[in-house]
Amino acid sequence: MKKFFIIGLAILPMLFVACKGDSESPDKKKADSLQKLVESLQTENDAKDSEIDALFEVLSEIETNLTEISNRYNQVNTLKRNNPETNNRVKGQITEQLAQIESMLQQNKEKIASLNNKIANMGKENSRLQEFIETLNTRISDQEKQIDELTKELNISKKTIQELSENVSDLTQANKEKEEYINYQTNEANKAYYIVGSYKELKDMGIVDKSGGFIGIGKKQNTTTDMDVSKFQMIDRTKVKTITINQKKAQVISNHPESSYELVYDENDSKTVAYLKIKDVNEFWKYSKFLVVSTKK
Repeated sequence: MKKFFIIGLAILPMLFVACKGDSESPDKKKADSLQKLVESLQTENDAKDSEIDALFEVLSEIETNLTEISNRYNQVNTLKRNNPETNNRVKGQITEQLAQIESMLQQNKEKIASLNNKIANMGKENSRLQEFIETLNTRISDQEKQIDELTKELNISKKTIQELSENVSDLTQANKEKEEYINYQTNEANKAYYIVGSYKELKDMGIVDKSGGFIGIGKKQNTTTDMDVSKFQMIDRTKVKTITINQKKAQVISNHPESSYELVYDENDSKTVAYLKIKDVNEFWKYSKFLVVSTKK
């Protein structure tokens, strides 16, 4: 089906060119219609390709699960064969393996049910895909029978395995949520902020002021205690090692050890600071996660 569709797409542009050859031709409207049809069919084809790719990705996951189930089934048989008089420790290991298998079988069933719903809306041209899914269903059914027979042989309660399987699923979900939380916390911890501007710009934004000195002379720029975070550029401090400046007489106002960074000047203009280079990330952000650079334009 897709082959004929691609051939059709190849022919339509030639028809379009033939019709468009004469700008005065009464077929110009027909050529425009053909062009729109080509574009519409191409868009539809791309969408279907993307959808089918997504389906095959899920099918690949199911196939991987089926292979893993077979491997675990073999492991259980090996444990059983090597331990004819099954003790509590071995029986516990076998039960855990069967619980993992039960969990993966359930995942496969859920994925196939979802695929069936999607394929039902994709047309008759995907009948071969439906046949493939039916083959997978047969394999899952065969694996379930094998597991049932094995549990009877080992005198292990199906209910015990299902309860363990639910615990495995709960634990998997809990680990996933824990991982997401850790990633969130890590991302939050790695957030840093910077801003580059003249003293007037920074003062107008309430980020810096001046203090000390004598009658206005020799006053030093300092960051304020209530800086507006929205004025800053947010970065991941573990990934950003340079901050672009491209201004004259840049000065780091915020609290960062001088040994942890370097102001690098423009190769073609010794008065212009090209960027700030962070030499030691941990040391640089140790005292403040806000970098304020004051410049003169």
